[in-house]
Amino acid sequence: MNTTRTGRDGRPLVTTAQAAYSLGKTPAQFRSWARRRALTPASSMPNPSRGQALALWDLADITTAVRQPEPTRPVCQEA
Repeated sequence: MNTTRTGRDGRPLVTTAQAAYSLGKTPAQFRSWARRRALTPASSMPNPSRGQALALWDLADITTAVRQPEPTRPVCQEA
């Protein structure tokens, strides 16, 4: 029996590589982008290569984060 984990909107959860591809980024760029927006994986699954577990992302969370404005960083003002 194969069960697919689904997100808030009923779509399947995606791996970091799939989520990165959907935004035109590399996995490292996607993780950095998600970190800046306080976006966390919805779940995880065992890695078939016996390494660290694979993060699974909810596309609904990604969609919400994409639609929000870019977080602003404090600007250094020189005296």
